[in-house]
Amino acid sequence: METKKTTKWKLLALAAMLSAGSASAADQGNSNINQYYTGAAPVTAEEGEIVYDDVDYSADNMAASFYGDEAQSLQPVAFVGDHQGSSVPTPAPMMNDPNAISTGSGCSTGDCGNSSYEMASSCGSACGGSCGECSKRPRRKMLQKTDMWMTAEALLWFTQARSTTPLITQNATGVAPERDIAGTTSVFGGDEAIGGDLSAGFRLDFGKNLSDDFGVGGRFWWLSESSEDASSGGIVDGTANSFGRPFYDTNIPSENSILIANTGVAGSDDFEGSFTAESSLDIYAAEAYARMKMLSGSGFRTDLIGGFSHFGIDDTLSVNSTSIQTTAAIGGLIGDQTDISDLIETENRFFGGQIGFESQINRGKWSFKTLTKVHLGNMEQIYRGSGVRTFTTGGVPTDSTNGGVLAMGDTFNTTALDEDKFTFAPEANVKLAYQFRPNVSMSVGYSFIYWDDVLLAGDNINNVYNGDAITTPPAALAQPASERKDSSLYTHGIDLGCVIDF
Repeated sequence: METKKTTKWKLLALAAMLSAGSASAADQGNSNINQYYTGAAPVTAEEGEIVYDDVDYSADNMAASFYGDEAQSLQPVAFVGDHQGSSVPTPAPMMNDPNAISTGSGCSTGDCGNSSYEMASSCGSACGGSCGECSKRPRRKMLQKTDMWMTAEALLWFTQARSTTPLITQNATGVAPERDIAGTTSVFGGDEAIGGDLSAGFRLDFGKNLSDDFGVGGRFWWLSESSEDASSGGIVDGTANSFGRPFYDTNIPSENSILIANTGVAGSDDFEGSFTAESSLDIYAAEAYARMKMLSGSGFRTDLIGGFSHFGIDDTLSVNSTSIQTTAAIGGLIGDQTDISDLIETENRFFGGQIGFESQINRGKWSFKTLTKVHLGNMEQIYRGSGVRTFTTGGVPTDSTNGGVLAMGDTFNTTALDEDKFTFAPEANVKLAYQFRPNVSMSVGYSFIYWDDVLLAGDNINNVYNGDAITTPPAALAQPASERKDSSLYTHGIDLGCVIDF
């Protein structure tokens, strides 16, 4: 009987051992492998695919996780008897690595012979069986400690059309080109008549990651000059159309015009002449920023962006005209000439900070990125206006008068109209990229930027004055005080780029 009881106890102990071993093996094959080590379960990725998780999949770390070399390593799950005893069986290495590609080649040195592969396990001094398998590990192509990036993009943007009062007008021959007369049209100037066309430019974005979670970078972009111009193409005699420079005459008071070329206009002598008018807009930006990881997961990442921003927006407007008298029925002399030049320049210099978010989603070789941020700071607005009127009588030039007919006084060398404004500028960008090579992607995107307070030349024209003083040298042109005007401005368009990570 005693022998029979002993045999049953041994059978029960053997069954318990087999049951514990089966449970341990089942747990090792279970997807809930996190009970043995810290972090997400290992994932596989093709070389060149971006991986954003923070798990270290190196052979040493995985071996440590499964062989008990670290504090949170694998712990035994079952043992026989009432106490653990002096030794605990070490779990067998993972032999079913789906990424294993060779056996035995690195057993003696622990080196798989290729930087893209690592030993799946550590065998010690003696190798046997398949314990020397080499495993292809996920390559983290973004936000490694040594990562740098550079993006070069061609910009095909449209800048908001700008408005001015009509600056050069025309009508049928024999009809004065005044704004309140039927048939008068604007040759240059008008409501949203300047700009709005396609401008080419470039944008560079470059930086370096100081850690997996933090990086610094810089960005610079520039748009080519957006310009609009009109000219008479040389001296015209007014037989085809009459041309003039419209203004509001405080002496009448009513709409009037300085005749450039006309024939047969009632109450006026005839003139021949020429004109040129041009408006140009230049925009550039320079930024220095830092980025910090906020969220990340399988195939996506969101960074907080913050830094310094600088914008430059320069608007220039010039109008020049020449009028030569060809009859003397009303007054003056044949050959009397009036030359009028106006130049208005506005400069906007923004200095401030930026804050926003950048997110990226990756699916295989495709990636989609969004950038939203706002720039907050001071906009320094600078106004410069100057002009000159020169009169020639009997072939002899007289003294020029200081000031044209459009500028808000002669302010080119003063700061009387300069101001500082607190302003904001929201910016948004979306981008779709395809990875052609492990470190190179081509992208297409859309950008939009809006500035709240901008000083533009066309909004600050003063064409209200006493017309009798125009051709009476050397008297300065008396203009009533005009109100300084701010406006908004935006630009948007397509981005075509190349992204390099190295």
